[in-house]
Amino acid sequence: MFKKILLGFVDRPLFASLFIADFAILLFHRPPFLFSIVMVGALVGMSMYMGQKLAPFEQ
Repeated sequence: MFKKILLGFVDRPLFASLFIADFAILLFHRPPFLFSIVMVGALVGMSMYMGQKLAPFEQ
């Protein structure tokens, strides 16, 4: 399962870098409240997209 997720990120380097950068900014910095709401929304959207594309639990 983890190999499939990592290969999915390697196949989409721009998307992976956006996801990691967004997550790191939200985790280690304190952006303004409204901007952080937008960033959390983007992070949720990217997570749902990757979950749909990868379908890690599908056989």
